[in-house]
Amino acid sequence: MNLSYWEQQSWFTNIDFAIIGSGIVGLSCALELRELHPEAKIVLFEKGMLPSGASTKNAGFACFGSMSEILQDLETHSPSEVVALISSRLNGLSTLRAVLTDQRIAYTQLGGYEPVSYTHLTLPTKRIV
Repeated sequence: MNLSYWEQQSWFTNIDFAIIGSGIVGLSCALELRELHPEAKIVLFEKGMLPSGASTKNAGFACFGSMSEILQDLETHSPSEVVALISSRLNGLSTLRAVLTDQRIAYTQLGGYEPVSYTHLTLPTKRIV
């Protein structure tokens, strides 16, 4: 990309925050920084003309998590840590929906489906919540 002297001076100098990647994480970071620092110069850098990373393929994993993921988390985390993780996921998704609006992101709650062999499934014996 050939930039003029003036483009370089106006776009790439005196940057307060530089964010690499304009996917869901980069844009969320930019929005949060804008709220915290309304006068800051925030620049997003993307490697291509259009975003092409994980966020364009699967919404950057903007999902709650499947039952098998949650059960797997219980193998390495305490029940209270898993509850906190689920709570963080729900808060993140709620924030995403509030900021972007369901209409603009074409959000539709469809539920979740996961093929599970119940004969091999070990459920936790302790009460989680």
